[in-house]
Formats: sequence, structure tokens, C-alpha cells
Amino acid sequence: MSEFLNKKIIAYFHDPPWKAWVITKDIKGGHEEQAIQLLKMLGIEIEGILPEVRAADKLSSTIDRWIINILYSDDNVNNIEKRRAEVRKVMFKLNIFSPSKRFKLDRTQISEQEVNRYVEELVNIVNNDKKELKYHLIYFLSPLLWYKYFPNTPPLADTRVPTHTIFDHATATAAMLNIIECKGDALKFKGSVTVLEFPSIQEFISISRKSRDLWASSWLSSALLWKSVEEFVKKYGPDVVLRPELSLNHFFVAWLYNNVKGKSIIKEYAEKYAGLIGDPRMSMMSEKVILLLPEDNENGIKTTLEKNFYNAWKIIAEEVIGEWNSVSDYIKKAIETPPINPVVNVVKVNDVFKEYSEKLGIGESISCVQGTFPLEYSLFFEYLYKKALDYNKVKYSYGSLISDIVSEISKQPYKVCSICGILPSILYYHSNDKIDDKEGNDVDDNLCPYCAVKRELKSDKWIKVLDKLGIRVEETKYSYRFPSTSELTMAEFAEHYVKIIKGTLEMGEERIFFKDIDRVFKNPLAAENYCRCYAGVKSACGIVDEDLLKKYGSLYYAIIKADGDYMGKGFWSGILQGKNGHLTIKDYMEEIANYLKEIGAEEQVVNSILENSSKVEDSLISIRKKLYPNQQIYNQIPLTPAYAYTLSRSLTIQAVIDNKILNYHTAVPIYLGGDDILAMSPIKSNEKYAVLDSVMQTRRSYWRYADNPNNDFDGFKSYNGIVVDSLRAYGRSYSVFIAHYKDPLPLTISISNYLLELKDEVEGKDVIFISSGRGISNFDYSILKFSYNGEFNDNQIKMVEKFLEFMENKKVSNSLIYDAISIGEYKGEREVFKRLAYKVIDRNTTDKSVAKELYNMLSNVMGNNVCKGEACKDKEIFLSIIYAVSYLR
Repeated sequence: MSEFLNKKIIAYFHDPPWKAWVITKDIKGGHEEQAIQLLKMLGIEIEGILPEVRAADKLSSTIDRWIINILYSDDNVNNIEKRRAEVRKVMFKLNIFSPSKRFKLDRTQISEQEVNRYVEELVNIVNNDKKELKYHLIYFLSPLLWYKYFPNTPPLADTRVPTHTIFDHATATAAMLNIIECKGDALKFKGSVTVLEFPSIQEFISISRKSRDLWASSWLSSALLWKSVEEFVKKYGPDVVLRPELSLNHFFVAWLYNNVKGKSIIKEYAEKYAGLIGDPRMSMMSEKVILLLPEDNENGIKTTLEKNFYNAWKIIAEEVIGEWNSVSDYIKKAIETPPINPVVNVVKVNDVFKEYSEKLGIGESISCVQGTFPLEYSLFFEYLYKKALDYNKVKYSYGSLISDIVSEISKQPYKVCSICGILPSILYYHSNDKIDDKEGNDVDDNLCPYCAVKRELKSDKWIKVLDKLGIRVEETKYSYRFPSTSELTMAEFAEHYVKIIKGTLEMGEERIFFKDIDRVFKNPLAAENYCRCYAGVKSACGIVDEDLLKKYGSLYYAIIKADGDYMGKGFWSGILQGKNGHLTIKDYMEEIANYLKEIGAEEQVVNSILENSSKVEDSLISIRKKLYPNQQIYNQIPLTPAYAYTLSRSLTIQAVIDNKILNYHTAVPIYLGGDDILAMSPIKSNEKYAVLDSVMQTRRSYWRYADNPNNDFDGFKSYNGIVVDSLRAYGRSYSVFIAHYKDPLPLTISISNYLLELKDEVEGKDVIFISSGRGISNFDYSILKFSYNGEFNDNQIKMVEKFLEFMENKKVSNSLIYDAISIGEYKGEREVFKRLAYKVIDRNTTDKSVAKELYNMLSNVMGNNVCKGEACKDKEIFLSIIYAVSYLR
């Protein structure tokens, strides 16, 4: 193992995970002494923590720790030891993005014996595997083993400011070593921050005619990005990737599984904590990967990333369409050249620091063994991050990299590719599910080589691609196939039908939904026949149970899209929602000071923190004005490495939770990024409106989630004992578009994208747009909110569900929809509209208990003065509820 990776391990364990309980005296000894002992057990012999690790520790810290360290480093302060003693309590974890939210630790005390068992298992696993993967294993396993032994007990990095865990801080400290070093006593910045972008990714994904084209497009983008950075991850460790954080990323975990000796251990923890069941089917790499690299050779980094991107594409394309390589130079060229060129932006950290120093008028040299770094250094990472993202955006046309050969082919008569509509076709996709190069057949699609790769990336070929890429996990006879739109529409019918035929129909060789309904779709053409039968084509009915089909069949499915609100301008800029606008540094520290007061800190301590916070805020405002003269906000929370890695890890866990929720409701994820969702879903499943349940539960989990109600705290996610902060400062907006299974997929995706973009016109965002239609012109949509005054509230969507339920059970007439829409023209004042709404309910139900329940629900979403001010807001809410019902019926 390299000396550099050894240094990373020292940085990762410079504080042992149980440090907080050493501070509280539950565990005897000093935490640094115990860290050194742990490192020696891992085969790393040191006598003390290295100076550059200490420097990385301080420079990576969140702003609250900067302030606390300044306070406690003041040698003139009296009774420092006493003040420290007052915060020797482990009770709550505060949310780093919304510190008023707290998680009560399941365990406030732990024993040395339990810690010893944790250490013993970790050390045994790590020491018995490959030396060169020691740090990678620690990065993956250390947090997971901790939560195995101490579920719902996040190990605090600092009892004085319990805003982040020891693992967040450990990752940030190790990552800081990528860009700093000590030369003698002098601290030097080195390395680079590199952004790798898959440009025009939305266009690339939307170039899809079938649902599996859509999945393949998204999966390809993630696979190519992963293979591009894999070399750096292997060489320098997984912390080099800031976004997306890799600890539970399926591509990283699958790579680790393929490279370690103890595969069963990786698989066990991958299934339990990452939700990776089998092979990595889900796209999780986002369109941008941000790297902190020890290297600063701009051309070298760019060349390596581009070379890896091209090699990965060639591996995939050769495996998928290589058998037709000899047909044409067009195919050969497309196999060697990806459909798009990655964008790489590299900024040298030292160059940025020189610029930063000049703007602030500070010296470029500082001691590596300094006790507390000047406050100016707390904003450098934020400045560096912004610099890395400041580059000209590039847009590539699909296939523009092979334009020379396309020009040659275009000189002769040709058919345009049926999928992209851009490039000449060369291969032909037949109704018998085969591709070849023979013309004159009864074809479904004419394909260019790039779209042929998307179409053919399935079953055995996909398995072979996984093998070649080194990320195959599941060694079974089963393969995976993304469901067709007809299979999505018929999912609920299949749930009922499978109960009849389960004993007579075996599972096929392909997994689709990974549920019993896969038996019904053993033949890929079955669902299409069900749809045709449902639509009235008698010849397609065959032996199907027509009564069951009529009751549970459908011709419609849903596209679910979601996007975290204010991710770039909010979370990644340190601008967090507060009680009165954004959360200032002083507001932030006030929350922490109040917490310390509650657990017994002296008033003098609290006052000192507040006083220092105010001074620090003033100083940071002054610094930021020098750095960004035209910026509107200057007192936001600084973006530090510890803050950034905490945010990135939270997004990774959210993706895992989203995956679990969507799969439960028979929805099929295409891309999950923690903030973003792209999925396809049946409208109904298990006689419930699964699409609404998927939306409500994933949105609720964005702010709070617990698989055990005892650990359900606002602002936190508790998943299999792991605890991470929720992105509580802002919400997440959704679009749900109900599409006919025959609708052109690019158009459907385009409408879904358009709907979601409308969120920017809604104050506070955190909304869902629901619509349906078979064209892009003159379509309406429903707008419903998820929160009010900063609190989650899904009453509007629950009311949609309730109306649908009553209509389904014939307790409310379908004509309620038309009657309700007809009163929408009423422009009167005060409570009259509400009375009209009640009258519509009375007219369409004869069950008084049903009417009363709807009255009560209506009261929760409408005030008395329905049409008074704010453009009759409550009337619009009611009508949006009714429109949503009509789209989902």
C-alpha cells in the first residue's frame, strides 16, 4: 500500500469513532492515544498524529468548530477546563443544515467491551484483505460496522458543536490531504479540483423510444463517468470524489466487491445498507463528478479522464454491437468514439490560493503546526469550489464526434435513425427482438450505432458488459430487463392474475420488477397483448381472464420526476433557510449555544460563544466583500470540506431510501441522485394509487425517515441504524405525468421536464405538478404543495387519494369532477365558494359519513374566506385537487 494511502488512514482515524465517549469519560484514556492504538492494530506504526493531518483536521472543519476552537484557544480565558467539562454530554445530534432539529441518540453511553468488539471485527476484515485496498475497505465498512454495533447512535465529532459525525469529519480530513502538504513547518497547497461533466445529459437520456432505451441511456452515463474516475479512486481512495459521495454508491460498491478477497462481507453490507441487491442497475453518478486530486497536471488529468471515458465506451459498445463491426466503418467508428465528449475542468489549488491571498492581502506562507489557523482560511474551500465550477458550458450534438463518416454516409440515400432522428441508421431492430444488417425485413426501428447500443444493452449482453467493466456482483442464471410501458400499465392486473396462475407458470430467466408479477411477463409480448385486449382487440385476448383485465388493467403509466429545491443556490452555497430569511452565522451559532445551555453549559460560556459568533460573522462579511464585491448575501454559512461531505453523504443515503420506497410501490428507478429522481411507475399497485404513495413517501423521507418509529425525528434519516442529516432547509419538487403506453417517450419526458421547471415560478417551491394528456399543446396541470411555514403537510395529496378511493368504491360519483370544475368560474367573496364546494360533495354522494369526512379534509386545505386575497388561493387549491383526481382516474 502506498505511503499516501497510509496517511489517509491516519487522517481518517486521527479521532477514533468513539471519541465523544472518551470525552464524556465513559471510556478511559485519551482519544489521541486510542487513535494511535487503533492505527497500530491496522499495521500503521506511528508515535503521534502527523502535522499535516492536524492541519487537515482544522482546515476541513465546519464553521461552528472554527468558532469554538477560536474560543477555546484563547489563553486568557479563565477556567477553560471547567468550560470543557460542562459540555461532556452526549445526548443529541443537531442537523447541520437546520440546527434547530435534533436527533436523540439511542445510546448516550457505550462500554469499552462494545468498542473492542467493533474494533476487532473491523481490524480482522481489513487486515485479512489486500493491503492496497485497506483504506477503501475502511471508508466503506467503518461507518457501517459502527451502526451495526451502535444503531441510531451517531458518533459525534465534537460534543461542543454536535452538528456532524466523526465519519463526516474523518472523510473531510482525509480528503483535505489531497490538496495540502507540509514542507518542513510550512503549509503548502497542492493538487487540483477537477470537474468531470457529462454534457447535455438530459438530451442524451431523452433520446429514447422505448422505456429500456431510457434506462440504458441513464445507466450508460453513470457507467462512463464511474469508469472515468475509477483509476483515481483506486490510486488515491474514494474520498477523492466529493460529488457524488461514494460510500454507498452502487458503482463504487460493485467495484470494491470485485477487487477484495472478502466478497461475501461486501455483499452482505451492500445489501443491508446500500440497497444493492444483485448487480448495479441504478444510475447514481449524476451529470457532474467533482474530484479533489493530489495531482495538478492539468493536461495529464484531462487526458486520463477522457482516455478512461473513451475506453469504457469502447468496452461497452464492442460487447453490445461488436458482432456487426465488419458491416461498416460507420459502426467501427461509433464503437471507438463515444456519442458525446466529456467536459473536464481542472483548477490548480495553489494557483487559486495565490489569487485568494492577493485579494485578501494575506501571506501565502503559514505554519503547518499552527494551533488555530487565521479565520481567512475558513473561506478558502468555498472560494476554491466556486472557481472549479466557473467554466464555459459546452453542448455537444449527438454523434458530432463522428461527423466526418456521417457526412460520407449521408451522400447516399439513407434512413434516419428511428430513435434519435439525427444520425443515419445502419442496423435494423425487428419485432422478433433481434438486430441485424439486412434490409427488406418487417422492421420496428432503424437504428444508428449509438442508439443500437442503448437498445441492445440488455439481458446477457448487459451481464457481459458488467463483467468487462469489473462491476458484476450477482452470479446467477437470471438477467435483468427494464419493464416496457405496457408492462407498467398492466402491473396491477398482473398482481391479481399471478395469484391465479402462480402455481402453473414458472419464473422466467429475466427479472423485471423482482416480484411475483414477473411470472406474468415471462414473455415480453404478453403485456402488449393484454393492452390490446383491454383496448378492445378481441384477437389479442386469447386465454386471458377478460373480467379481471377489465377491472384491473390500464393503458396508462406515470413518469415521476423530482428535483431538490435550491441545491446549488441554497445548500451548496451555504444559504440555508432560517426563521427570518436565510440562516446567518450568528443565527446558526445561537441555536448551538442554546443547545449547550440546555445540557448544562454555564451562561458565561453561552455568552462567549454568541459574542465570538457575532465577531466572526462581521469578519467573514468583510472577507467575502473583498472576494465577491457584487454578491448580495455575505453572512451565509461557509462551505467547508466537512459541511460539503456531510451534504454529499446525505444525498447518497437519500438515493438509497428513494430506491427502497420506489421499489416497494412497484415503481422502477431510472436515476436517483439524492436530490433528483427519474422513475417510471404504474398508476396503481396493490389496489392503491402507488404513484401518489411513491411521491408522498419519498418527499416525506427527504425531511425525515425512520424504518423504526422510535427513531423518527424531524430533520433526520434513520436507515437500518444509520443516522444522517436530512436536507431540512428546503423541500423537493415533483412532476407526475400520466402517459398512454403508446405515447412517444421523448415527448413524455419533455413534458415531465417542462412541468418540473415550472417550480421556479412558485414561491418557496416544494410543489408537485400533476398532468395527463396525449399531446403537448393545450394541456393543463394541477399544482399541489408539500409544506406550509416550513412544516411538511401532505393534506392536499391525501385528499386527492381520498377522492380517488371513494370514486373507486362507488361512494362518490365520477361526476363530482365536472361539477367541481364548473364552480371554478365563481368569483364571489368570502365563504360562498366553500359552501358551493360542500354542495358539490353533497350532490355526488349519498353517504353522510363520506360527505362528513370530505368536509373535514376540505377544511384542512381551505379557509373560510376562500376567495379573499392572494388571487383566491384556496379556491385554486381545491380546483387543483379536483384536476389531479381527473388526471389520475
